[in-house]
Amino acid sequence: MKQQKIKIGATQINNGFSGQFYLPYSIGLLYAFILHNSKNPKKFSFNSIIYKRKLLNECFEHLKDRDVVLFSTYVWNEKISLAIAEKLKKFDKNKFIIFGGPSVPDNKFGKAEEFIRKYPFIDVLSHQEGERTILKLLEEFPNNNFEDTPNISYIGKNGEYKNNPNLPRLKDFDKVPSPYLTGMFDDLIKENPNEKWLASWETNRGCPFSCTYCDWGSATNSKVSRMHLDRVYAELDWFSKNKVEFIFCCDANFGMLPRDYEIALKAAENKKKYGYPHVLSVQNTKNARERAYKVQKLLADSGLSKGVTLAMQSVDPHTLKSIKRDNISTEDYEELQKRFTSDGIATYTEFILALPGDTYSSFADGVSNVIQSGQHNRIQFNNLSILPNAEMAEPQNIENDKIMTVSCPIVNVHGSLDETPEDNINESQQLVISTKSLPFNDWKKTRIYASISEFLYFNKITQIPLLVINELEKIKFRDLFEHFLNCNEDLKTLSSINNNFEQHAEQISKGKSEFLYKEGFLDIYWPPGEFEYIKLVADKKLDQFYTEFKKHFLKFCKSEKTQKIFLESVELNKKMMRLPWSDDDEILSMNYNIIESYQDILKLNKPNIIKKNNKVKIIRTDMKFDDIEHWMREVIWYGHRSGKYLCNIEKIKSNTTNGKEKNLRETVKEKQAGKLLGPYIV
Repeated sequence: MKQQKIKIGATQINNGFSGQFYLPYSIGLLYAFILHNSKNPKKFSFNSIIYKRKLLNECFEHLKDRDVVLFSTYVWNEKISLAIAEKLKKFDKNKFIIFGGPSVPDNKFGKAEEFIRKYPFIDVLSHQEGERTILKLLEEFPNNNFEDTPNISYIGKNGEYKNNPNLPRLKDFDKVPSPYLTGMFDDLIKENPNEKWLASWETNRGCPFSCTYCDWGSATNSKVSRMHLDRVYAELDWFSKNKVEFIFCCDANFGMLPRDYEIALKAAENKKKYGYPHVLSVQNTKNARERAYKVQKLLADSGLSKGVTLAMQSVDPHTLKSIKRDNISTEDYEELQKRFTSDGIATYTEFILALPGDTYSSFADGVSNVIQSGQHNRIQFNNLSILPNAEMAEPQNIENDKIMTVSCPIVNVHGSLDETPEDNINESQQLVISTKSLPFNDWKKTRIYASISEFLYFNKITQIPLLVINELEKIKFRDLFEHFLNCNEDLKTLSSINNNFEQHAEQISKGKSEFLYKEGFLDIYWPPGEFEYIKLVADKKLDQFYTEFKKHFLKFCKSEKTQKIFLESVELNKKMMRLPWSDDDEILSMNYNIIESYQDILKLNKPNIIKKNNKVKIIRTDMKFDDIEHWMREVIWYGHRSGKYLCNIEKIKSNTTNGKEKNLRETVKEKQAGKLLGPYIV
């Protein structure tokens, strides 16, 4: 009699980005491990993996004939996964439901027991690495003896909660084949010919750091294990030949290992040979300054990186110690920033808002100091959220730090409405809105301060005049941002922006999204600073904004000369903004060398602002827009990391030879630096 096959299904529902979706790597790893290591792999029958958000009933129909269903869960798919599992169990009580992934609570403080009792339709929770656990469960199905299966929690026959110890983490990946190289996704790709795929990729597994807000280290038990280089290179070839444009490297500290440079070099060679991948996104190593520099420079020079992320999170020593991040050198970050800037490579600094230990003052000073040290491109602000297995989530830490959270919907920055569920199953995250060191009113003020700095400085709207005041009058950026916050009500445009930032913070505290949506704004969600800029342009209030800005900030200028320089810098900044209805080049006569001084600051050179009659041509003809939506997409969304906010500039210098004027052009190196860090000057 022919043995009936065990039908296995799975979901790993990932977020979409610009209409592209990740291949379901975690489930693919499990499938590859099962087929490679099972005593009888032919007894299993797999259907295609659910990899993106669909309606609940669609997911149910796809899985209803499966005997076993695996769920890989994280914050962005937990609720839809639970809903699918519950519906399957109601349909057939014999369905064997296994939950794994970072959203499955560890066996600490009763969290795993609480979770599985709350959702009795789950048969087994799989903790940490799942390869060996899932293989054993499937090999024994349907006659499972859970008692000797490692890494699991379950409810026993008599209703008692049981948890089995975890195995030591995998160190040898010879028996963990690549899902890419073993064909786990071949059918999925064929079934979805119009999909543009993103890929998750491991070259090693583990993290030696123990930051309390992160669940990365807890999931991998810290020490780093490596995949063989032959496999790593073969996977890169697979990505290139399958035209995968974007690779997200899951390594917690890429650049930490000496071989990482060779891996980056292979990716660069593949891009040159095949045209793919377009981007290799890596999490930069937190120490190993020299290697990090070499790796990131290679990625930038080859076009695989649009900029280097410097994940500082905070620069306050007390806060860094509180979150167990004080073993990571902030001096390394500062040195890397200077070196990348001198090479014309953009950097982006990450700050987490509402970390325990941080105060409004330490956060505001931190932002100000990072700008002062040379970060003129962008600080990315992320509100702290509590992840299930992070050390910060432990009840004692929640109590000690007096952490208060609010449940907010998970919406991607620049995420689209088509990712919003239609069946009222909304994923959520626990955003921190108050701590012992940052009471609620201070949290709200900190949110507003972050939005103001994003709006004024990193969207480049008033970056040049703010730098002029900072340089000539030695006014800290914190004081400049707070001055904007404290504007008078008679400055209606400025006051309206501040009120909107305050209202947005209030909305977050009541469970609304971190990001803002308005119909007609590309139907995507925007950071508050970008949202306010778009509104100014769409409502044709940008001129009024600059008029009020000049009036409000002129008080910082103590001398008549400084006032003139400031007013000229505002006019220059205003003219340089790349706008949807302005596509003619313009010659602007200047009385001071503001543009050269601005470039000096961006390149970390000492500026010398002097009186100097000069002309500049503002280049608008190099980029034209069909409508305001086209502008939003190209400049604000796609261009916010590549300096597209500001128009390119041509310096015009009079040359009396033969009584004619000649255009003098900067060197190629300066052109490249300007294009990345500020206006492209030729």
